[in-house]
Amino acid sequence: SLKLFYTNADGLCNKLDELRILIKQNCVDVICVTESHLHADILEAEVQLEGFTLYRKDRDFKINDESSKEVSGKGGSVIYVRNDLPQEKDEIFLNAPDSVAVKIVTDKGTVCIACVYRSQALSENQNQQLIECINSACHESNPCETIVVGDFNLPDVCWNNSISLPAGMDSNNKLLVQQAQFVGCFNDLGLSWVLTSEITRRRLVGGILQESSFDQILMNNEGLVNGHKIFSPLGKSDHSSILVHLGVSRCNELKNEIIQKKSWGKISAEEILDFSVENIEWKYSCDDLDVEDMVNELNSKLQKIEDIIPTDRFYENNVPIKSPWSNSALKRKLKLKNDAWTKF
Repeated sequence: SLKLFYTNADGLCNKLDELRILIKQNCVDVICVTESHLHADILEAEVQLEGFTLYRKDRDFKINDESSKEVSGKGGSVIYVRNDLPQEKDEIFLNAPDSVAVKIVTDKGTVCIACVYRSQALSENQNQQLIECINSACHESNPCETIVVGDFNLPDVCWNNSISLPAGMDSNNKLLVQQAQFVGCFNDLGLSWVLTSEITRRRLVGGILQESSFDQILMNNEGLVNGHKIFSPLGKSDHSSILVHLGVSRCNELKNEIIQKKSWGKISAEEILDFSVENIEWKYSCDDLDVEDMVNELNSKLQKIEDIIPTDRFYENNVPIKSPWSNSALKRKLKLKNDAWTKF
């Protein structure tokens, strides 16, 4: 089945190396990250993951002032999807603040995966926009099955047996009223959820440990999720990471593509030079070749050199099975980090 990795990164750029290790170790197909903190000055090439297609929604508004042309920092969400999965951006979340969605074709039909970040500082209008997008994506009129993952910032919601708020809610409390609106949306749509009593955010404030359940996985069909596992936070984020085993698989027609990659480090410059001198005639075949013929002839000679370069890593489904920097020492350190977090 497909695997989805979700986390609130609290800034993505300086955590990409650890993310690369995690997705290789766990054979992840879809990655959802909230609080990416990306902006227009950060190019997609700077946050690209090899073998994945990137979908991003940077924060494009100012908190508490929608009319302002300025943009508040932080926020934002990204989704990475493996290149070999049939996919496209889902415009149904186009108007949702700090949120993005994709559609993926699976063995059980098209599935919409949305990555949502809801700041508690959103205006009433922005909260309504997000609720409307969730409602459109999860409504029975939408032919796609839908999974919504993210940081909803609903600290007072109880997820144990039903989605509810504490009794005796203060109707004058703006934050509680906003939470009630989302609870109403989820209940009206009949959504199921994955996390019940798990703590997904831990941080020390003034020497006091604060624990909250801000992150959640919602779906309009219980069969979309087979299980989950909670990992340590990414980098120094205070949110846990979650690996979700989806109840869907690749389309049967998808075939594993195996590519051999040349390893130029396995052959010395002297060996290449000796081969080229002994086996390649570097003079052009005649003096009256036009430019195109000269280029073609030179390329054929260079191809002979490339043919002697040993192959190293194998690529399956366009994703490298082993990255050159993913060594045993890094894996041991990552395991130590996860063990320490589990004890904590």
